[in-house]
Amino acid sequence: MRISLSAALLGVAAALPGRSASGPPPGSHNAPAGLPFPDIAAVKAVPQDSFPSYTTGGLKRISANQTSETLHKRWECSRQATLTWGDHDDGGHGVAITNDGNDWRGFYIYHNSCDSVPWKYIWIEKGKTQWVSFPAGFEGRIQRGVDSFMLNGNPQPLGTWLELSWDADGTGWVDVSLIRGCDGGALVWDPSDGNKWKGFTQWILDGAPNGAYDMKNDGQWVIKATEGAGAVVNTVPRDWVMQKVGAEYVYVDDDHAKPVISTRAGRWATYWPEGRA
Repeated sequence: MRISLSAALLGVAAALPGRSASGPPPGSHNAPAGLPFPDIAAVKAVPQDSFPSYTTGGLKRISANQTSETLHKRWECSRQATLTWGDHDDGGHGVAITNDGNDWRGFYIYHNSCDSVPWKYIWIEKGKTQWVSFPAGFEGRIQRGVDSFMLNGNPQPLGTWLELSWDADGTGWVDVSLIRGCDGGALVWDPSDGNKWKGFTQWILDGAPNGAYDMKNDGQWVIKATEGAGAVVNTVPRDWVMQKVGAEYVYVDDDHAKPVISTRAGRWATYWPEGRA
């Protein structure tokens, strides 16, 4: 049995709650002009064997065996998320985020061990790229989502995670993880060093076998987490993402391949095609 397209698209009308299904969100006039749209084909043309990849490297991440409750906190969790429409690029650490969805989309940034309230979030117009600055030593993730759920004070782990952290010397580490689920593609690369990259851009949310799906709080069907409590593998979704993406490009679980890359420049570029927020 497979989830039908009509069922899989449940909740699309709720994709941008609090406003109409299309058009700019309130305050969007504050968005800067943005950065140039990246050449995704050129990025993905770089062979995976042309640069170092790591199982974990120096990345500070939360695995299924190291939850937010057990990870030592090195910062105060935010009580209220900070909205940005795009930060000034002063040459420091940060991430360029490209939204290639079919409308404005929201991206939410969480510290490790702080799952209830994002540290910062940004809404980006379709076809635009904006810069987000990060503080030294940041450890956390970026997820796609919508305000009504990501800002309601409850953890929203289901979906694609772009995990990232910076060492004390400014070296950046990153991966794309589907361990907590998949709500669409995400691509990350190092523009300062030959466009070494990880992640994926293809659509994999339709056609998965029965048992591979979970429903987000807004009613949209996405690929369920590949690991449960105690790192027990959910084999149906894990095998699906292994087949459709591969462990060379993303974390399909905590025991496969080398999906992590690093940059001495401490600056990343990311691309987010349409997903199910």
